[in-house]
Amino acid sequence: MSGYGDVKRKKFMNLLKGLISTGEVAIEPGARHTKIEHIRSGDVYPVPTGHRVINKHIVKAFQKWLASKGVCTKEEFDKRL
Repeated sequence: MSGYGDVKRKKFMNLLKGLISTGEVAIEPGARHTKIEHIRSGDVYPVPTGHRVINKHIVKAFQKWLASKGVCTKEEFDKRL
């Protein structure tokens, strides 16, 4: 995937469930935002999952955050998405 497009919420939530299985992140659902917490550092990244479609810029920023924390590489993220 060369560039990111808008992603439907269901597909994005499936991606998050797959990330939980790595044991590196924990997810705390909320009304408008889902908070993804990096287990080792304790950093939290809020993702607005209250919408039916997640914006491509949010998806790209989330991918960069995951890569900076060492959870998954860009290629692994693309494969899961």
